[in-house]
Amino acid sequence: MPNSGDTVSRRGGTGPKIERVAERYGLSGLGDELVAAWLGEGREQRSLRELETDVNKQLIRAALDEAGAHVLDGEVDNFYRLLTDDDVSAGSRTAARNSLRENGVDVDQLEADIISYQSVYNYLKRHRNVERESTEEDDETATKSGLDTIRKLRSRLRVVTTDVVDRLVDSGAVFIGPFEVDVDIRITCTDCETRLTPTELLTSGHCRCEHTAEE
Repeated sequence: MPNSGDTVSRRGGTGPKIERVAERYGLSGLGDELVAAWLGEGREQRSLRELETDVNKQLIRAALDEAGAHVLDGEVDNFYRLLTDDDVSAGSRTAARNSLRENGVDVDQLEADIISYQSVYNYLKRHRNVERESTEEDDETATKSGLDTIRKLRSRLRVVTTDVVDRLVDSGAVFIGPFEVDVDIRITCTDCETRLTPTELLTSGHCRCEHTAEE
């Protein structure tokens, strides 16, 4: 019976996602490498965000190598950016996916296997029980991760809303001229009634309540 830290992959298998993708792409020793890099054993410590990037680039390179594709310098970094950066246009992302498919890569599988900051955190902290003293960089990384998560959800909501409206326009259910979808998120403290964007809150670290108490 799997332990409480095990999860079932949507494409089969149990256990931490880090271990599942390491096995799928033949990245032996990946877990130990992550532990050593995070703790800084014999090297400079890597942040969780840096480890997330490192692993995903390894996955992309391994997928291309397995497909027998010739990989140019900088190509893996570019594919990683095009597949994961929210600022990349839909057209550029589609072109990147098509290029990978033409090289023999199973893009759907690769995108399902791309790990998140949370996957690295869960693996190190919950599965490997690794701890290190919290640093200012770790706190900044956690804040950036939180903002990235919110931005991705906001971007996804914008895409879904645009798609729904486009389909309704095509079917004749509604009429609207050229349009844009704005998603505005505000966080309100019910004590001091401060309204902040997620960026404002996570950057400042407090509303007026906490700020007043500190002063």
